[in-house]
Amino acid sequence: MVHKIVYPVLIFIVCVLLAIVISLNHRNATNDFYHLRLSGESPHWEINGYQLDLTSGILKSGNGKLRFKTRGNVYTTNYFVFEMNAVINDKDTTLQSKAVSGPEDFKNEVDTGAIEGPPPITKDGKSITFKDIDKI
Repeated sequence: MVHKIVYPVLIFIVCVLLAIVISLNHRNATNDFYHLRLSGESPHWEINGYQLDLTSGILKSGNGKLRFKTRGNVYTTNYFVFEMNAVINDKDTTLQSKAVSGPEDFKNEVDTGAIEGPPPITKDGKSITFKDIDKI
């Protein structure tokens, strides 16, 4: 008769302790997610909708539109390169680059494409956060 009461009580106590341990683990875990959407221009170029998504282990960048600012003329080139850079802890870091060869007409916008991978590492050996980025 004692076994019919002791085992359910022990199982209940173990379940409560397990729930406490799991909740403490989740409380200490951080799930930082940063999303940045960039647009800007220079005298000859304009970029719209460029996105940066940063989580604790993955950096996704791209999906923007790059446009050469023309004045009625159509410009065609056989080669161009662009880079997206960020200054992290006073160091220039390339987040994405793309080279295009072959005839490219800049009459319309050019898709920047996208890239996904591990984020750059800080001096402490940790993944960057947006707090570490001085300038993009």
